[in-house]
Amino acid sequence: MPNLALNRKRKVFILSVLLYSTLPAVLVGLLAFAYALKDMDREIEARSTEYFQLLTHKYATIVDLSLADLARTVALVADLHSLDELQRPGALEAVFGTVSQNFSHLFEDMGVLGPDGRHLAYAGPHDLQGRDYSKEPWFQEVMAKGRVVSNVFLGYRNSPHFAIAVKRQSAGRTWVLRASVNAFHFSSLLDGERFGRTGEVFILDPQGLLQTRSMMYGAMLRPVDQDLADAVAAAGDGVLRRPSQGMDLLFTVSRLASKPEWALVVQQEEREARQAWATKLKTFSVVFALGILAIAGGAAWALRILLRRMERLDKEKNVFDDQMIQSQKLAAIGQLSAGIAHEINNPLAIIGEEAGWMQDLLKREAMSQLPEMVEIQDSLREIVVQAGRCKEITHKLLSFARKMDSTIRDVDVNALVDDVVGMREREATLDNIQIVKDLAQDLPIIHSEPSLLRQVLLNLVNNAIDALPKGGEITVRTAKGEQGGLSFSVADNGIGIPQENLEKIFDPFFTTKLPGKGTGLGLSICHGIIQKLGGTISVTSQPGQGTAFLVHLPAQAPPEPR
Repeated sequence: MPNLALNRKRKVFILSVLLYSTLPAVLVGLLAFAYALKDMDREIEARSTEYFQLLTHKYATIVDLSLADLARTVALVADLHSLDELQRPGALEAVFGTVSQNFSHLFEDMGVLGPDGRHLAYAGPHDLQGRDYSKEPWFQEVMAKGRVVSNVFLGYRNSPHFAIAVKRQSAGRTWVLRASVNAFHFSSLLDGERFGRTGEVFILDPQGLLQTRSMMYGAMLRPVDQDLADAVAAAGDGVLRRPSQGMDLLFTVSRLASKPEWALVVQQEEREARQAWATKLKTFSVVFALGILAIAGGAAWALRILLRRMERLDKEKNVFDDQMIQSQKLAAIGQLSAGIAHEINNPLAIIGEEAGWMQDLLKREAMSQLPEMVEIQDSLREIVVQAGRCKEITHKLLSFARKMDSTIRDVDVNALVDDVVGMREREATLDNIQIVKDLAQDLPIIHSEPSLLRQVLLNLVNNAIDALPKGGEITVRTAKGEQGGLSFSVADNGIGIPQENLEKIFDPFFTTKLPGKGTGLGLSICHGIIQKLGGTISVTSQPGQGTAFLVHLPAQAPPEPR
């Protein structure tokens, strides 16, 4: 009987929860469904308008940002380099190579022109050195306005492109820096942006010529139909409608902020545009019914597993508490190990002093007759040696456990190298790696931060060890530098670094190690530390032959900024 009453109460409880959880949802859903049916046309119209405006804003922003970035880059190159610099052999080619690579080869070529419209320097694949651009519209405009982003044209190369040019003055001389943008690559910003079967995005100039490719109207520089050209010229805000090729099209027009002469057009067949929203509305009823069933089923399921989930959460909380305790234990062990190392130093010092005192006693004439004199002296000598080793180990442990205080003090780099190499030498030997020290004897004492230098040196040695998976040799050198400074290097004969990665190795999160073997932050941190200390770090490498990192340090590190 008690079980029967308990089961009856459970059923009443479950039915009550199901009723109170589903009834509000049913009422709200019915009201929403009725409202949606009543205002379907208005809702579809509003959503279509909003959808087109969002698309237009999105694509206009993409193109504007791209054009502005390209124009800023050309202006920056002109501002950072004088005319004489760009006319030097190979200078413009180097600048163009860097810019082209950064922009995924959107730039096709780059040239420096005089006021007569002829090239003073040129970098690119075309033979344009003797061409006269003085009659070109874009050249005349840049000479008049100082800056221009031209329309797409064929030009001497007979290939669609457009020019970005800026005018500058250098030592009383007028010159123009012009960069050509590959129109096919630029068009790809919008070519892949398709929505639905008939939706597309393209750009028109004031004459109705395509500046990008179009699925409906064809290739670049082709004219669209006159109705569209007129509609674009007179278009304002909002979604417009027009017939074309046997269908009704919805379209919006946006003038580009970075080039107001261009009009970005977003268009789609009206039936397809409305069908998407109408289909969603029709499926609302099915989704509503499924939602009610899901709510009811979810409520029943939630009731059955509620207690089970609470028990699981209690278990997870206990596990988390255990992990927190373990973490605190590890932290305590770290502090304890540093404390033990510190406390051991005192007995070790006493042991060393007592052993030295005993050695002095054995030197007395009364002790010379002991038959075990030689064995006792050897034992005492060994005690002194081993006590010194223990003291050295505890000092190293304390130096690496100690918090970095970022205090500039006298630094003996040779001693620091001995310290770091001594820590890694035994492990390296087990991996068949020999660490060779080539230390300058007359190395000056510099004023720097030893804790940061130790971190840099340890990181470089660790990287060198990682570069020798089959064993090899690491050479750590120190040398005198200029004006009281010095340099040190860490070189290995390991796998080396590919040339294409040399410019990236100091970038954060860049790593050539296998997943889980490195974060890509070590060299970036080293670079930041050396810069902070007023020095420089560089790398040379040949794949299969090895890598060398060279660090130059000044005699006096700059003070910490306040």
